[in-house]
Amino acid sequence: MRKRIASALLVAGLVLSAGLVQAAGFSIYEAGARATALGGAFTASADDGSAIFYNAAGLSFLKGNQISLSVMPVAPSAEFTSAAVDGQETVYEKTEDNIFPIPGAYYTHNGGGKLSFGVGLYAPYGLGTEWQNGEEFVGRQVSHDVTIETVYVTPALSYLVTPELALAVGLDIAHQTLNLKKYSLYPLDGDNALHTEIDGSSDINITPSFGLMYRPNDQWSFGAMYHFEKTMKYEDQDATVTNVAAAGSDAYGWAATVLAGLGGGERTITSEFNVPSILSLGAAYSFSEKFRLEGNYVYFGWSHFAKLDMSFDNPAMDDVIQFNYENAWQARFGATYTAIPGKLDIMAGFVYDTTPQPVEAISPLLPDADKKDYSIGVTYKTGKFDFTASYMAVIGEERSNIEDGRPANDDPAYPVGTYKALANIFGFGVGYRF
Repeated sequence: MRKRIASALLVAGLVLSAGLVQAAGFSIYEAGARATALGGAFTASADDGSAIFYNAAGLSFLKGNQISLSVMPVAPSAEFTSAAVDGQETVYEKTEDNIFPIPGAYYTHNGGGKLSFGVGLYAPYGLGTEWQNGEEFVGRQVSHDVTIETVYVTPALSYLVTPELALAVGLDIAHQTLNLKKYSLYPLDGDNALHTEIDGSSDINITPSFGLMYRPNDQWSFGAMYHFEKTMKYEDQDATVTNVAAAGSDAYGWAATVLAGLGGGERTITSEFNVPSILSLGAAYSFSEKFRLEGNYVYFGWSHFAKLDMSFDNPAMDDVIQFNYENAWQARFGATYTAIPGKLDIMAGFVYDTTPQPVEAISPLLPDADKKDYSIGVTYKTGKFDFTASYMAVIGEERSNIEDGRPANDDPAYPVGTYKALANIFGFGVGYRF
């Protein structure tokens, strides 16, 4: 019982995934306002500072010095409708209205020689899911409020091998934080007995990234980028377990006994949280001076997110949780129409995004599903400045965790029913060339 309770208390927080959920799994592919307007189809163009993420080889085709700043406020929402199991009443749940700002800040330099460089800050993985009425939420044993933030700082170099071909290398320096809140129930009547909050901060992780861009003529451009998988390590992070049952009740006595068996409510945990590799292949074609179309195929190595090993300061609580994510792909398309040459660009994009999440892993942490994304945006240029505004709607398919007429996950803490998620992403960007 003690091991089961401890595992249930802590697994949700370290397995996180993006309820900011823009891309399959818990990826956030929105690293710049202009790229977001194009549906993230930017690997073959990469013509602003966000090339640091989308394809650093694009630095070789920029000119002079550039500063690019973007913020993408994300407003996610999710709904859950329980299944009528064993005659139970159907329950409808909804997340709180929250906004999470996703940053993008870049500096690039191209002095006209063979070598160009730049540095960028962006957040490619994240989560924010807070369910309404957390104390009563049907999935509160898994999580009622969770956030995770993964920030990358990437310095990159690009080398112009020929006037048409550039190769780039970068270092993805990453740090991750997480916070999870959940309840454990008194087994005899289902009242809230224990509340757990996990606060974690990972070690710094450094892996390489690569880019390639080939522009054989004024019409065609081809690009490729690769970011390596990461293992974010958490050493001796805090987990606070509190008795929240009414004083004097049977639930209070049970919770006090559990806490005593754990050795007190102030615990520590050491674990690892894996994020996947990203491979993107892109091609862009300019039909005229005014119209350009790009398509990207993006492949995520989600099989790296297979399990979670948890080691506690109390070895009796150690556990391994299997997630078994599968590799997944996305098709991204973006179109640019230059309404006023040198002044105004109008952009639109579409994304088809497949989920890596097996049905048994669907939970209040991340009710993931295949998605279709639709985006629009404009860029206005004046003097040395350009300003971009964009919008993307991320529409998830309705998905149930019932398989062959039975719950796909046998754990009773996982509510059985149907999830549906939506995210609205607003992008604002400014660039300065000097």
